[in-house]
Amino acid sequence: MPLIRGPGFSLSRRLTGFAASLSGLAGVILAVVLILLLGVLLSFAEIARGRREFSDRLLRQGRFVQSGLNLDELSRLSGSIEDLDNPEYWRLKSQLEQTNALFPQYRFIYLMGQKEDGELFFFIDSEPPGSDHESLPGDIYADAKEYDLEVFREKKARVLPVITDSRGTWVSVMVPVIDENSGRLLAMLGIDVEADDFWKSVLSYAIKPVVFSLVLVLMAILSGFFIIRRDKLAPEKKEKRVQRYLEAIVFAAFGLAATIMVSSLVHDRQVAARNDAFADLAASHVTSLSRAMKNTRDFQVEALARFFESSSFVDRQEFLNYVGYLSKNNGLISWFWIERVSPGGIESFEEGIRREGFPDFFVWEPGKSGGKERVLDRESYYPIQYIEPLESSRNLLGLDLGSIGSVGEAIEKATASKLMRASDPVVIPTDEEKALHFFVFRPILAEIAEGYAGFVGAIFHSDAFLSAVTNTLNTGDPTVALGLYQIDSDGKPVLLFSTAQESDSHVYESAETSIWHYPESQHSIAVPVMLFGRLFVILAHPGPDFGVVYPINNWIFFLAIGLTVTLSLAILIGSLSNRSFHLEREVEKRTEELRESLEIVSKTMEASVNVLASAVDLRDPYTSGHQRRVAELSVAIGRKLGFEENRLTGLRLSAMIHDVGKIQVPAEILNTPRKLTNLEFDLIKLHPTAGRELFKDIEFPWPVADAIYQHHERLDGSGYPEGISGDQIILEARIIAVADVVEAISSHRPYRASLGLQAALDEVRSGKGKLFDPEVVDACLEVFDEGFSFSD
Repeated sequence: MPLIRGPGFSLSRRLTGFAASLSGLAGVILAVVLILLLGVLLSFAEIARGRREFSDRLLRQGRFVQSGLNLDELSRLSGSIEDLDNPEYWRLKSQLEQTNALFPQYRFIYLMGQKEDGELFFFIDSEPPGSDHESLPGDIYADAKEYDLEVFREKKARVLPVITDSRGTWVSVMVPVIDENSGRLLAMLGIDVEADDFWKSVLSYAIKPVVFSLVLVLMAILSGFFIIRRDKLAPEKKEKRVQRYLEAIVFAAFGLAATIMVSSLVHDRQVAARNDAFADLAASHVTSLSRAMKNTRDFQVEALARFFESSSFVDRQEFLNYVGYLSKNNGLISWFWIERVSPGGIESFEEGIRREGFPDFFVWEPGKSGGKERVLDRESYYPIQYIEPLESSRNLLGLDLGSIGSVGEAIEKATASKLMRASDPVVIPTDEEKALHFFVFRPILAEIAEGYAGFVGAIFHSDAFLSAVTNTLNTGDPTVALGLYQIDSDGKPVLLFSTAQESDSHVYESAETSIWHYPESQHSIAVPVMLFGRLFVILAHPGPDFGVVYPINNWIFFLAIGLTVTLSLAILIGSLSNRSFHLEREVEKRTEELRESLEIVSKTMEASVNVLASAVDLRDPYTSGHQRRVAELSVAIGRKLGFEENRLTGLRLSAMIHDVGKIQVPAEILNTPRKLTNLEFDLIKLHPTAGRELFKDIEFPWPVADAIYQHHERLDGSGYPEGISGDQIILEARIIAVADVVEAISSHRPYRASLGLQAALDEVRSGKGKLFDPEVVDACLEVFDEGFSFSD
């Protein structure tokens, strides 16, 4: 029986008659109006999606920036003009400036507070000192709107509506900065994006719907022109093939354009969904690395400094005892103690160290040839006095750190600010591997006559924090790759390490060409971390297997289905539109040709169904043939229950594609040779819904979509996806459910061997009346008693 018989056939005839009743010009006008209306609705829907995705990205980035703040330093700000004398203020301001340089799409980044009377004021912003738009500490934000006040009251992060103030028109995100210990709101982090950039981004989502709508309007006008022109042709010219199939050609063109549009929009949505999935996946990796870095600062460097400050004198053995565990825990970090030595005290200092068991000790600096040379005359020296691990770092004893450019600058800045400070990444003179290291200095605040007693500090190998990643994350995860950068004194990012090892270069020319040096097609996440008075950036980007685990292929299936349906209906329309021509020639011949044409359509659509069934088999080779065998048994059961041939055809097609929804399940889950986890099984359980989505809009004369959707429902309501029961489950689905269980149990699976036909029949017999329809079970048992068997 031809597949197109039934309600769809009569609907096509009614539509054809309605279209024929319209005048050519009126039809064109109506088509243009409908296309424009649909285009407007779709454009607004896409703009709404664009606003939602823009807000989500902005909110996510705001939270990432907030997570990288040094809350201890922020808590020391008063929010008044006196903060200009506070070194913490200038450190945070410099770090915000560098953060803003990394994200040029953001106009302002700032920290804001609220006075007791409700007025909002600025703690600090990312504008260069002295610039026109700089807000000094304590400056009142006179343009505050109710939205701003609500954020402070609710203490919840949110993206504010488009607002206009004295500086311009903006879209802003506000993220509360809360002290984790006390729960007190320290400040509110704000990021402003110019409204023009916001609207450009949002409106770009409407480009595709607008372009497609204009294309369809142009096609409608041209189609109307050719149809009207055909009506004026001489009879012999109307009989030409192109003229006779003009409606089918027009429909095919419209169907092709619509299919491309839908497939493109589906692709865009899946890309957005995959980016969101990556952001959620990468967040845990980034957060763990950031926490490990902060713990090093708060519980290792700072703890060592407190140990020195609590003692009047720490000898070498006490130092080694204290930091021995730290060195053992991470061999890529060396811990040291240095004192400031004046030129006149060099000899006595060296003699004291030699008496401690280092007879060759002297204060030295790197020579031009790479060797050790005695230090030149300077106002002061900062030689390494204690260092651990001693075995691997003995050759650094006596190194005057003040002689290494950026390291000496870090010492000076730490001295001036009385705060912890890191140097730029440098190569240690004695390191044969020429690996990058950076030094961290923490001034000891016990003052003496000539200045500070000294510094405790650490030398971090470029891979030092990689061990933290190894300890807290699965670095073998091929879906996420992490990179750690330090922004140097010139604002250039320096690559310290990457789990992907994607680059052999360390220093790049600018932030825009380094932090973002990955392919534009890859979604990357950058998280600034304000640490040791410097700015570090953790970059997460998709690993080599991310595309495998999260493929973007739904659009291909939509394209295939759309093209199949378009081709089938175009053939149908072409056949119907030529009916009068053939009837005028020879009624019997036309009837025969029409029957053949319908058979071709039937075979085309049935072949399309078989192609989809084969697609599932290709993705799940271990259950290849499962759907075909279920269809065989389902038809046998249906015939036993007295189904007519037409209904058997629908039952067979439904069973042939009952698992088509598995095309959206990752192949790794389908082919796994082990028992599925709960999460993996939950993904498997989505396939009935996915299958129905593929076929719900295709008009079959049988309940194909419902049979696919309900084939895992059970009579007592214990099935899925909806848990319906009894007669709520259509009979076709109840038949497929029994056939599916029998075939699955009696066949081999990746995680087990076949349990045998008898076990399968026992299973459905035990579920009779509870899980499975009694009449269906009885019919199934009868067909096997009568000799039914699955074909190979």
